Amino acid sequence: MENASKALIIAGAILLSIAIIGVGMFVFNSVSDTITDSSDLTAEQANAYNQEFTNYNGKQRGTQVKQLCDKVSSHNRNALDASELIAITNEDLSENTDFPAPTAEDAEGTTTAEINQFKAGILSGKTYNVTFAYDPDSGLVTKVGISEITSGN
Repeated sequence: MENASKALIIAGAILLSIAIIGVGMFVFNSVSDTITDSSDLTAEQANAYNQEFTNYNGKQRGTQVKQLCDKVSSHNRNALDASELIAITNEDLSENTDFPAPTAEDAEGTTTAEINQFKAGILSGKTYNVTFAYDPDSGLVTKVGISEITSGN
């Protein structure tokens, strides 16, 4: 009788340990799926990220363009890596809206000094056309085009 009760206790311990391992695997798979899902930006998340900048899309006065430059400069200072940097250029980007995220080697127009230099050329009384280029993979803003609208347009 003693051997039978010891066998039942051992069998119970084995079943309990298998159940604990099974629950652990289930929790691990659930957490890893959540982490994977959160690393892929959905279209809604990309739009929310871009909204801070795309509010300035189209015809803007010089003062609004200077505010946009300040936002881009602040964003770039807080960027975790080069792929999150946003470049500013004097190009009209409405024709080519795809612009891959910059790499560390190709981050022209993203430093605070470059943005401040660009901003210094913006005149408050003038009107500018603001356009954006987006990373084709993530859908995030990667480049801001600011071109002056002449009085003939």
